[in-house]
Amino acid sequence: MKKTLLALAAAAVLAGCSTPSSQAPTELEDYNSIAEPDVVWSKNVGESLTNYLVPSVVGTSVYAAGDNTIYRLDAETGDEVWSFETDAPIAAGVGSDGYIVAVGTAKGELVVVDAEGKKLWSTFLTSEMDAVPLVGNGLVVVRTADTRVTAFDAMSGQQRWRYQRQAPSLTIKNASGMMFFGPMILVGQSNGYLLGLSAEGRPVWQALISEARGITEVERLVDILGSPMLSGDLLCASAFQGRLVCMNAQNGQLRFTHDVMAMTPPAADERFVYVGNTASELYAFDRTRGYPVWKNEKLKWRGVRAIVPMSGVLAVGDSEGYIQILNPESGDIIGRTQLDGAIVSPAQSYEQGAIFQTEEGEVAFIKVQ
Repeated sequence: MKKTLLALAAAAVLAGCSTPSSQAPTELEDYNSIAEPDVVWSKNVGESLTNYLVPSVVGTSVYAAGDNTIYRLDAETGDEVWSFETDAPIAAGVGSDGYIVAVGTAKGELVVVDAEGKKLWSTFLTSEMDAVPLVGNGLVVVRTADTRVTAFDAMSGQQRWRYQRQAPSLTIKNASGMMFFGPMILVGQSNGYLLGLSAEGRPVWQALISEARGITEVERLVDILGSPMLSGDLLCASAFQGRLVCMNAQNGQLRFTHDVMAMTPPAADERFVYVGNTASELYAFDRTRGYPVWKNEKLKWRGVRAIVPMSGVLAVGDSEGYIQILNPESGDIIGRTQLDGAIVSPAQSYEQGAIFQTEEGEVAFIKVQ
């Protein structure tokens, strides 16, 4: 049986070092208040059963899920547009292209509704979903814990294709994702590879992000973290306790790579690429040449998971629900607020801010005035 690790149990595992249970989070220090974040709106959608619940922002709508309910919220106000209840707690989602909304339940069922909250179809999968479903191009693509990537017709639910590869015996539990990239579907693999599948489900490209190292199974974990990051002509990915790799999005040529013992997927703005390591130390690299710009150690062991640039600053969420606002030029903390519950899933950019979701189910729109 495939084994999994909870993110907080594997979050800061370093070769030869102790686990996060023995590491006290760094105490937050006073800071020079320059850019305080504003909680524009907040709504509780219910607790997260897993670390695979991520809000989806399409147009002026936020699709979020918690407990056994899917919500469509107005992105400007947080008002509920509609809700839909599933037969079991929601374990993975939300995937949406604005027309189709898809989630996976704890019973291994894929549930698909339309933009008005009416059920279109559902089907039971071969295993529980371990990634946020990818919706678009007339497809709903899911990845399950038995390593199968399966594509369904978005309207009818008919299976289009399936791809499977052998999985390692141990993986981490993180909000993995997939991404459309030209004619391909990019899928992060648990063996440290970023895989490109054709529209027909055939493997057509792959890139090694990080190789397994060490002796124990834990030391050899190299799961791709979150979704690949596409920013202009730059495509980046990171692997758990492994490397950050950035390449030219047009031809796949390597731009730069850094061994950072990664714990977060990469994020980028016009000038820098950001990533956090297993100790919650944050790095910024020049996006053109890849040289290091700064390293922030003031959030060490605080379980940093969500990193998102917004409105000229960098927002960082941690396992105590704090959102730190950093100066992207220096990495200095210049603002702070707190939500209810740990922030373990990626934040989603919206307008001049970002949408965050906590384990306790708080979904909040954060901006810096």
